[in-house]
Amino acid sequence: MKLALVGDIGGTNARFALWKNQQLESIQVLATADHASPEEAISLYLSGLGLAPGSIGSVCLSVAGPVSGDEFKFTNNHWRLSRKAFCQTLQVDQLLLVNDFSAMALGMTRLQPGEFRVVCEGTAQPLRPAVVIGPGTGLGVGTLL
Repeated sequence: MKLALVGDIGGTNARFALWKNQQLESIQVLATADHASPEEAISLYLSGLGLAPGSIGSVCLSVAGPVSGDEFKFTNNHWRLSRKAFCQTLQVDQLLLVNDFSAMALGMTRLQPGEFRVVCEGTAQPLRPAVVIGPGTGLGVGTLL
Protein backbone atom coordinates (compact mmCIF):
# COMPACT_ATOMS: atom_id res chain seq x y z
CA MET A 1 0.00 0.00 0.00
CA LYS A 2 1.36 3.40 -0.99
CA LEU A 3 1.79 6.20 1.52
CA ALA A 4 0.11 9.62 1.57
CA LEU A 5 2.10 12.83 1.91
CA VAL A 6 0.59 16.02 3.28
CA GLY A 7 2.11 19.47 3.33
CA ASP A 8 1.61 23.14 3.98
CA ILE A 9 3.62 25.43 1.74
CA GLY A 10 3.98 29.06 2.77
CA GLY A 11 6.20 31.91 1.72
CA THR A 12 9.02 31.04 4.09
CA ASN A 13 8.63 27.36 4.96
CA ALA A 14 7.25 24.14 3.54
CA ARG A 15 6.06 21.62 6.11
CA PHE A 16 5.72 17.98 5.09
CA ALA A 17 4.53 14.83 6.84
CA LEU A 18 3.41 11.31 6.05
CA TRP A 19 -0.17 10.34 6.87
CA LYS A 20 -0.03 6.82 8.33
CA ASN A 21 -2.42 5.00 10.63
CA GLN A 22 -4.67 8.06 10.95
CA GLN A 23 -1.87 10.32 12.20
CA LEU A 24 0.96 12.52 10.99
CA GLU A 25 4.47 11.08 11.09
CA SER A 26 7.95 12.25 10.09
CA ILE A 27 7.11 15.95 10.21
CA GLN A 28 9.81 18.14 8.70
CA VAL A 29 10.11 21.85 7.88
CA LEU A 30 12.17 23.04 4.89
CA ALA A 31 12.92 26.63 3.86
CA THR A 32 11.32 27.40 0.50
CA ALA A 33 14.21 29.71 -0.45
CA ASP A 34 16.60 26.73 -0.30
CA HIS A 35 14.79 24.82 -3.07
CA ALA A 36 13.96 25.55 -6.69
CA SER A 37 10.53 23.89 -6.62
CA PRO A 38 8.08 21.96 -4.46
CA GLU A 39 9.12 18.78 -6.30
CA GLU A 40 12.76 19.34 -5.30
CA ALA A 41 11.83 19.97 -1.65
CA ILE A 42 9.57 16.90 -1.51
CA SER A 43 12.21 14.73 -3.19
CA LEU A 44 14.72 15.80 -0.53
CA TYR A 45 12.18 15.13 2.23
CA LEU A 46 11.41 11.64 0.89
CA SER A 47 15.05 10.70 0.31
CA GLY A 48 15.82 11.73 3.89
CA LEU A 49 13.25 9.15 4.99
CA GLY A 50 14.74 6.50 2.73
CA LEU A 51 11.66 6.46 0.48
CA ALA A 52 12.05 5.78 -3.22
CA PRO A 53 10.14 7.55 -6.01
CA GLY A 54 6.77 5.88 -6.46
CA SER A 55 6.30 5.06 -2.76
CA ILE A 56 3.81 7.92 -2.34
CA GLY A 57 0.35 7.40 -3.85
CA SER A 58 -1.42 10.61 -2.88
CA VAL A 59 -0.25 14.12 -2.05
CA CYS A 60 -2.38 16.86 -0.48
CA LEU A 61 -0.82 20.32 -0.20
CA SER A 62 -2.27 23.46 1.33
CA VAL A 63 -0.94 26.37 -0.71
CA ALA A 64 -1.11 30.15 -0.64
CA GLY A 65 -3.18 31.38 -3.55
CA PRO A 66 -6.26 30.63 -5.62
CA VAL A 67 -6.40 27.00 -6.77
CA SER A 68 -7.77 26.04 -10.21
CA GLY A 69 -6.55 24.33 -13.35
CA ASP A 70 -3.24 22.55 -13.93
CA GLU A 71 -0.86 25.45 -13.29
CA PHE A 72 -0.41 26.99 -9.85
CA LYS A 73 1.75 30.00 -8.94
CA PHE A 74 2.44 30.51 -5.26
CA THR A 75 1.52 34.05 -4.23
CA ASN A 76 4.19 34.35 -1.55
CA ASN A 77 7.27 32.56 -2.88
CA HIS A 78 9.06 31.88 -6.18
CA TRP A 79 7.64 28.40 -6.79
CA ARG A 80 5.34 27.32 -9.61
CA LEU A 81 3.63 23.98 -9.97
CA SER A 82 2.03 22.01 -12.79
CA ARG A 83 -0.17 19.22 -11.43
CA LYS A 84 0.66 16.95 -14.37
CA ALA A 85 4.43 17.52 -14.19
CA PHE A 86 4.38 17.19 -10.39
CA CYS A 87 2.71 13.77 -10.54
CA GLN A 88 5.09 12.58 -13.27
CA THR A 89 8.23 13.86 -11.54
CA LEU A 90 7.38 12.40 -8.13
CA GLN A 91 5.59 9.34 -9.54
CA VAL A 92 2.45 9.96 -7.51
CA ASP A 93 -1.07 8.90 -8.47
CA GLN A 94 -2.89 12.03 -7.39
CA LEU A 95 -2.28 15.56 -6.17
CA LEU A 96 -4.85 17.64 -4.31
CA LEU A 97 -4.15 21.36 -3.87
CA VAL A 98 -6.21 23.26 -1.30
CA ASN A 99 -5.99 26.97 -0.57
CA ASP A 100 -4.17 27.24 2.77
CA PHE A 101 -6.86 29.27 4.51
CA SER A 102 -9.65 27.10 3.12
CA ALA A 103 -7.77 24.18 4.68
CA MET A 104 -7.58 26.01 8.02
CA ALA A 105 -11.28 26.87 7.92
CA LEU A 106 -12.11 23.20 7.29
CA GLY A 107 -9.76 22.21 10.10
CA MET A 108 -11.72 24.42 12.51
CA THR A 109 -14.60 21.95 12.28
CA ARG A 110 -12.44 19.24 13.89
CA LEU A 111 -11.16 21.24 16.87
CA GLN A 112 -12.07 19.90 20.28
CA PRO A 113 -12.52 22.02 23.44
CA GLY A 114 -9.08 22.96 24.70
CA GLU A 115 -7.52 22.93 21.22
CA PHE A 116 -8.15 26.60 20.54
CA ARG A 117 -7.76 29.91 22.35
CA VAL A 118 -10.59 32.38 22.93
CA VAL A 119 -9.43 35.88 21.98
CA CYS A 120 -12.76 37.66 22.47
CA GLU A 121 -15.28 36.57 25.08
CA GLY A 122 -18.84 36.02 23.94
CA THR A 123 -21.51 33.43 23.38
CA ALA A 124 -20.70 30.87 20.69
CA GLN A 125 -23.17 30.61 17.83
CA PRO A 126 -22.19 27.33 16.15
CA LEU A 127 -24.39 27.68 13.06
CA ARG A 128 -23.01 31.10 12.14
CA PRO A 129 -20.19 31.80 9.65
CA ALA A 130 -16.65 31.58 11.03
CA VAL A 131 -13.51 33.36 9.85
CA VAL A 132 -9.85 32.40 9.97
CA ILE A 133 -7.31 35.23 9.67
CA GLY A 134 -3.58 34.73 9.86
CA PRO A 135 -0.49 36.84 9.36
CA GLY A 136 2.54 35.14 7.86
CA THR A 137 4.60 36.11 4.85
CA GLY A 138 1.27 37.55 3.69
CA LEU A 139 -2.15 37.92 5.30
CA GLY A 140 -4.53 35.05 4.69
CA VAL A 141 -8.26 34.83 5.24
CA GLY A 142 -10.66 31.89 5.08
CA THR A 143 -14.40 31.72 5.71
CA LEU A 144 -16.49 28.75 6.78
CA LEU A 145 -20.18 29.12 6.00
